[in-house]
Amino acid sequence: MKAIDLLTSKFHSEKSIVVISNGEIFLGDSAANLDSLKNFQAGLQQAKWWNIPVYILNLRYYGEPQNYHSFAADAKEIPCAYSELMTTLRTVIHDDFHAAQFVTTPETNQGKFTCKIPFVAAKRLEFLLLSSNRGTGEPENFHADKVTRKNFLKIFEVDSPTTNEFSFDVNFPEGTGLTLDVLAEVEGNLQTSLSPQLFAGNVLEITPVHGDEKILGDEFFNGKNIRVQLDDEIFTGQIFDDAMKVGVGTSEEISLQKVFFKDAGITFLGDDTAQIKIAEQNFLMWALTSSAILVILILSGLLWRKNHLPVTKTFSTGATSAIDPRKIPSPVKIKPSLIRNQNFSYKGELLIYLTKNSYEDFQSPRTFNLFRLNSSAPIDLAAVLKTLHVETEFEGAQKIIFSPSANGVYVENLSDCTLVKMNEPIAGGEFVELRHEESIDIATADRLTELIVTYRSLKPN
Repeated sequence: MKAIDLLTSKFHSEKSIVVISNGEIFLGDSAANLDSLKNFQAGLQQAKWWNIPVYILNLRYYGEPQNYHSFAADAKEIPCAYSELMTTLRTVIHDDFHAAQFVTTPETNQGKFTCKIPFVAAKRLEFLLLSSNRGTGEPENFHADKVTRKNFLKIFEVDSPTTNEFSFDVNFPEGTGLTLDVLAEVEGNLQTSLSPQLFAGNVLEITPVHGDEKILGDEFFNGKNIRVQLDDEIFTGQIFDDAMKVGVGTSEEISLQKVFFKDAGITFLGDDTAQIKIAEQNFLMWALTSSAILVILILSGLLWRKNHLPVTKTFSTGATSAIDPRKIPSPVKIKPSLIRNQNFSYKGELLIYLTKNSYEDFQSPRTFNLFRLNSSAPIDLAAVLKTLHVETEFEGAQKIIFSPSANGVYVENLSDCTLVKMNEPIAGGEFVELRHEESIDIATADRLTELIVTYRSLKPN
């Protein structure tokens, strides 16, 4: 409850609570008789109302089984041994909360450990070696300009490193939880270009460079999310092929105010602002595209006239007779194809309303934050429901696919479930686009489970 008070007393862009516990039921008491357990459950329910995720690390002491009550309905439970506590905690924080650090877990507690940084343009590196027991850890192939010791934490600072591969000699007791975090400051400048895309508007490409070297050239960065601030508005994108690619609409001139480099795990030392104009040579592509579209429209018009105008047939007598238009076959309808473009990125959130399920108890609406996804890859409904801890039997949910679109999300039906948007059914193999405040009704084939998915287009906090 104290954590909830701290998180709701003022604005926080990301709210999460991590509880580390070895349980509290030791004397054979049932869960119903523990007042402290009731208070804890009330706190979890309060966190749900405030939409604050709770992670519970359930410790196991020396591998013994533990008597504890499950909180899976209101929190994400993670089994954890004492010796793995530090590693598990850091993994939870970095993987789920997207902390701006490169995180590695040493494979050994004794001997040589090697860490490779995915670039060589670092101005300054800071290695944080954290352990659950006391031991020794010293640089093996590099010199640390400054070393700070804080109980179970050692910090090595390196100015202007000449390599990107670092080795440590470590000697810790067996079973020690050990993690190594790396904070990097990178110097360089930005190369920017704004190019039009046929289906995605303009795409801004930002390439950080240090001399002749591309800072994001390592495969480590591919698929990482990134945010930029353009004309007082935040846009999201991803890193592909050494560059940050962000869809920015149809503006021909924009002002780049800030790049959030910490999204990629680095701190950038350099000017991250720019005035960007659309390249003149790109208009040639627009001209060619427009010409191609015009030709397609003309051909389509001629085909329509051919299929819809009355047709006459000449007989040997010279007389003419009109053919009944009702006997003319209708033109073949071309099924629209789903466009998945890597320049599309998830935006906004999904609201899940479970209106009918095999369990009779009420389940409150859940919110799935699309901004928290690590990539623009498709995600199925089963994964969304599992992430939100929605308890229901939904056969076929794994075949209902969400993917980002230019204006919201696509919903693709590859299942036998019934999907309806605005009284229009979405049959198997078809898809529909959801835009801001648009909803789709989904039901299993046996009608035992029904839910409503609403898409909201919101800016990230």
